[in-house]
Amino acid sequence: KYAEAVSKQIAFVFRVNDLSKIQIADDDLVTLLANLLTNAIEACEKCQERKVIRFKFTVEDGQVILAVKNTYAQPVVYEGGKIKKSKHGMGIRNIIDVIERYHGAYVIQNNENEFYFSILFDDIMSFSA
Repeated sequence: KYAEAVSKQIAFVFRVNDLSKIQIADDDLVTLLANLLTNAIEACEKCQERKVIRFKFTVEDGQVILAVKNTYAQPVVYEGGKIKKSKHGMGIRNIIDVIERYHGAYVIQNNENEFYFSILFDDIMSFSA
């Protein structure tokens, strides 16, 4: 996804640390990363000026943080407190399903030009050697 973003002239800034003790199924991890980053890349592609993705996937104080912030041009439409179904509606539902399966929490926010999806997991770490 990094190479794809760069090839589309999107600045991709990321912060990642040691994730080796995370206990999450590979297919669930792919669901999270593929959907979040595909949505971010597609939103940035529609921007005329600033195209930036900020990606954070870290373990901090025993918690796993996965956050994506990206610029966007088209307005985000909410219905009933949720993002209205669109081309990405199923992708977001899939992300939320994974978050709920691992008892995580999430926040979706946006302002005039940036969309932010942040996920926090408390109990997906393995501390065995």
